[in-house]
Amino acid sequence: MTVGEVPRLPAGLVDELRRQAGRCRASSPLYTALLERLAEDAEAGGITAKLLAPYADEPLATVPGLRLLGAVHRLVLEGRLPTLAAFYPTAGGTGPPDEAWPAFRSALVEHADELRPLIAAPLQTNETGRAAPLYGGALVVAAATGLPLRLLEIGASAGLNLRMDKFGYRVGGQLLGDPHSPLVLEEPWEGAPAVPAGTRLQVVERRGCDPRPIDPASDDGSMRLASLIWADPERLRRLRAALAVAEQLPATVDAASADDWLAERLAEPAPGTATVVWHSVVRQYVDPVRWRRVGELLRRAGDFATVDAPLAHLAFEPEVAVDGGYTFALRLTLWPGGCTETLATAGGHGTPVRWRMTA
Repeated sequence: MTVGEVPRLPAGLVDELRRQAGRCRASSPLYTALLERLAEDAEAGGITAKLLAPYADEPLATVPGLRLLGAVHRLVLEGRLPTLAAFYPTAGGTGPPDEAWPAFRSALVEHADELRPLIAAPLQTNETGRAAPLYGGALVVAAATGLPLRLLEIGASAGLNLRMDKFGYRVGGQLLGDPHSPLVLEEPWEGAPAVPAGTRLQVVERRGCDPRPIDPASDDGSMRLASLIWADPERLRRLRAALAVAEQLPATVDAASADDWLAERLAEPAPGTATVVWHSVVRQYVDPVRWRRVGELLRRAGDFATVDAPLAHLAFEPEVAVDGGYTFALRLTLWPGGCTETLATAGGHGTPVRWRMTA
């Protein structure tokens, strides 16, 4: 991996930085520009290569480039990089993205020791926009079962989306969800899920797991969540509104691996409720062996599901397209029966949601 003291990153990681730049192009000019320069710097054996060398053998899906950007974003939000902040919309900056690299590179060099532990931490973006497909999927389960819901989230991070029924969703001018919520997603759907008008959610349990849960009530936790969002003021505004919801409504996120936690939670049926196991853009971060066990646990629990104690698996995950890009689909498997259907496709951050079968 190294020649002398200059790290040589695998070409795949350098290429991934460039691919990630392409994925940011539609929504973040700043991150697009920075990732392109990071790729060039990494290829040349610069400071980027030195910071990312420990992750050269990691699966690319762990996105070390985005973790590096998140680490720097945190220092910007903390007010410690005023020169660089002039380019970050989340810090009020309006500077041209293409001119940010010199200040960004200086930050990497001058703050390398502080950035290393931040880069080492996993990416845990608790993207509230993904509540839009999850809320619609939960409505489908509620309509199909006629029961209150027991929500179990894998890879919940801070558990913000476990409160999705306490967010508002303005659809066709009509406000769904909680009309008094601090967070309202404006027109997040194209079409609507195929449920009867007036379908309501009743959530009787909300619980999640994560190997390293984030406490949304702590200063460190809220800052970490903010730093992992791309430099997008609207996404930051939504996050802060979701944090206000979390202050009002508790939800437990256990420190546990997905398979062990799910085995415990599904050990006994919950009569009178529909158990909904869900996750959003989590699969790529879970060890494949553990993920296969998650699937086995769901199928096994599904074999014992009844009309009075149904089980739903609601997954919003990326899938590799023919052109090498990603598509994001919301899929629902419902037991008894075990039938799987694609409810919708959506943007990577959850919106817009394009419903396949509309009411």
